[in-house]
Amino acid sequence: MIKEKEPFRPRLPEGPVSMYVCGVTVYDYSHIGHARVYVAFDTLYRFLRDACGYPVTYVRNFTDIDDKIIARAQQSGVPPEQLTERFIAEFAADMSSLNVLPPSLEPRATAFVPSMIATIQAIMGNGHAYAVEGGDVFFDTASLHGYGRLSGRAAEDNRAGERVAVDPRKRSAADFALWKAAKPGEPSWPSPWGPGRPGWHIECSSMIAELMGPVIDIHGGGRDLVFPHHENELAQSQAACGCGRSHGRGDGHGHGHEHEHGAGSSSPQLHNGTDFVRYWLHNGFVNVDSEKMSKSLGNFFTIRHYRAPLNYSDKGLEEASARLYYVLQARADVVEALRAAGPDGERAVTEAQAQLSPSSSAGTPPPPPAPAASTSGRGGKASSSASAPGPGAALMSEVLLSLADDLNTPAAVGALSGPLRTINDLLTTKAGKKRPDRLAVLAQLHVALSRVMALVGMERQPAGQQTGAAAGGLQAEGAALEAVLGELRALALVRLGMSEEQVADAIRERAEARAAKDFARSDAIRIELAAKGILLLDSPQGTTWRPGTGTGTD
Repeated sequence: MIKEKEPFRPRLPEGPVSMYVCGVTVYDYSHIGHARVYVAFDTLYRFLRDACGYPVTYVRNFTDIDDKIIARAQQSGVPPEQLTERFIAEFAADMSSLNVLPPSLEPRATAFVPSMIATIQAIMGNGHAYAVEGGDVFFDTASLHGYGRLSGRAAEDNRAGERVAVDPRKRSAADFALWKAAKPGEPSWPSPWGPGRPGWHIECSSMIAELMGPVIDIHGGGRDLVFPHHENELAQSQAACGCGRSHGRGDGHGHGHEHEHGAGSSSPQLHNGTDFVRYWLHNGFVNVDSEKMSKSLGNFFTIRHYRAPLNYSDKGLEEASARLYYVLQARADVVEALRAAGPDGERAVTEAQAQLSPSSSAGTPPPPPAPAASTSGRGGKASSSASAPGPGAALMSEVLLSLADDLNTPAAVGALSGPLRTINDLLTTKAGKKRPDRLAVLAQLHVALSRVMALVGMERQPAGQQTGAAAGGLQAEGAALEAVLGELRALALVRLGMSEEQVADAIRERAEARAAKDFARSDAIRIELAAKGILLLDSPQGTTWRPGTGTGTD
């Protein structure tokens, strides 16, 4: 809660690392804001598991009972459980399309209602909640010392909302519902306070306690969940264990328990003796054309919009697609060169796999940098080793150092472009083709690029799986890369409103102009296509094309 970078020290040094990320409320298709959350924490999951070697228990829930679900089910004329089943399946399909790994557990809130009732009873028993006429139960925020410290909000800011009338049964406008009394036609469960259903915030507190225990290492979600959801989760869990009783009503906004993670802990399990989460992590919002994505602004995109380029024309998508294509094309060219080398190429890949395996020093992730320390420049050359690491090890080191530094994925992904000049030299220049270590370097970069792309979720192959010969051979891997490149070309054509036939016609016309020595016309066709985002590549085998940005900077 210090809102600064600090070294990660799990509760159990050897693991497992326990990580909980708030899931979706399943009443509609997920949007790209959701995608950012789950892609970000998928990267963290992969990094902790595959690079750092921790066993990880990753839990991501489904909220399958909620006001929005009930309202949408009534509008659709279907039972709430039918609606939620549909969108749980749709969410799973979206996560698969994004190559997001399934978590260890995906609990549904409705399966844990008895646990939620027990948690509410514990909170009431410790003097932090009260029942009101009508069967609702509210959390008494003023009773808990330190309420508001996660979000940094003062007590007067913790209001239910100025545009919504405050329930007069509340002791304070900041108090929130733990249990909601049943309304006619709504799903309900029996409870000591009458039939009803749990409030949103109590779901996560109860599921974490039942599935993961009293203390977890990491709790994550989008930044919009800091308040009120995570603030209230923290309050509930603290209140349920009997910690943090206020000395008097009105001092609930104090910050006397602010602490530095991992320091001065009064318990080997609790971070500061009261918190149930050791590290809170929140990702930022998604902006569309420099504005926060929202339905009211009309810039709201579901994950499926993102995958349908006709409906999403943001330049950033074009640039990302073009850069990814460039990296994948370089990888495909490397695979073809290794394959053309026959047994020597296969042997070079096998040796590179051994050199870069997790059990070797080259495949071992570097320790996370201390908060005040700065890592070295590109390549991660922070040590004074006698010999420089090979190109594959250098790439892996740079990516791992970036991810270890507050999960710096832009730097990690940016590192993928580093080896491309070396690859180009080895494949196209006379000096590069004559290098005695040419195959060894190509094989190292082939293995390293595959592994680091898997680590950041850009490779369908699991991050721990071997590449090249051990994964079905270079021929199969080359075919897989060509298939992805074909998909990227097809998506680019959809975005550009062009067909493969139109591009082929332009290439043919340019070839005819060159044959007629009409170089002005030939150049004009090339420039015209480049402006549209189609970059032509000439080789002895003919002319091909790849996606560009249409900005003239490719």
